[in-house]
Amino acid sequence: MQFNIKYLSFLIGFTCMISSCKNAVTDGMVNKPTAMGRINNVVILTDKEMAESAIGDTVINYFQSAYPVLPAEEPMFDLRFLTPEDLIAKPLQKELRIYVLVADVSDTLSSTTKMLRTDLGPERFSRAIKDTTFTSSIGNNKWAKEQIVFYIFANGKEKLARAIRDNFPLVAKRINVHDEKNLQATVYGIKGENKTLSAEILDSFGISIRIPDLYVKALQDKNFMWLRMDNKEIIQSLVFRKFPYRDQSQFSLDSIISMRNTYGKQFIRTGFADAYMSTNVIDLPALEYSYTNNNVFVKEVRGIWETENDFMGGPFVSYVLHNEAAGEIVFIDAFVFAPGKEKRDFVQQLDCIVKTASFAGVIKN
Repeated sequence: MQFNIKYLSFLIGFTCMISSCKNAVTDGMVNKPTAMGRINNVVILTDKEMAESAIGDTVINYFQSAYPVLPAEEPMFDLRFLTPEDLIAKPLQKELRIYVLVADVSDTLSSTTKMLRTDLGPERFSRAIKDTTFTSSIGNNKWAKEQIVFYIFANGKEKLARAIRDNFPLVAKRINVHDEKNLQATVYGIKGENKTLSAEILDSFGISIRIPDLYVKALQDKNFMWLRMDNKEIIQSLVFRKFPYRDQSQFSLDSIISMRNTYGKQFIRTGFADAYMSTNVIDLPALEYSYTNNNVFVKEVRGIWETENDFMGGPFVSYVLHNEAAGEIVFIDAFVFAPGKEKRDFVQQLDCIVKTASFAGVIKN
């Protein structure tokens, strides 16, 4: 059976940021609006001179580094540079969801440094001047509910550039965590979960996963199920398979690429008789990650798919989950077709779905 059709992980912990960098701001919530803004949107709060200097370039270098892996480069985050004066001139700009304040504590005339001093308080600001290891802090709900403010600071420009570099992985992880609620709202919307499809996946593959209501079954065969969400602009797909667990080699990059190429050639075809989906590991090499999600070992591979003998393609993320109790591995392949569209957010939506996966008897974390 066939069906015609026209995708960095910063998975390190951030315990130290929580424990050693206590909230700089946790104002009362009375009469505060709810923060607004899209996922991945970040305001860099700093002085105009700082934004236009090498420090601004350092911020851009990290916060707008390439999201892995997409056919055309897209940034990890969408940035907007504002000054404290901008917030005074347009108070609505205080109601955005995510800010990163960047300050050189040696510049006592800087309005950004003055804001940092107020938010940290005299004792902790004094520590920021003297202690070279104290370069970050976090504040919640400064001007609005569900708002988060990250503070990155150091004594001098050279040390500040180093602080941006060192703190970026933790800040990026916290931004992604903060975005989860909004991301889930986008994915599941008003209609929520397609409980029928979720039940079929559980019955066929032994995995519990929340499938959004707008997804439909495109194709089912022995040990194969393809789910799709189509609209006028994009197609988002999830493919499920399972195999008996043999050994660790099944989690290798070559093995996972083979899994997706096998089903792609058999089932995912276009209007041309000799065209089928394959994996391009030449133009953009695939990236691989290993981690634990919901107490299940996961191997993740990100790369680019394309069609042999046709001109379609896009990003994919393949996941292999180890169901130890059943002696099986479950293969989930998520891929996007969105010609002419930026694809980062669509990949994140699919990742959000897969991250709900768990096995019976295994406690979700």
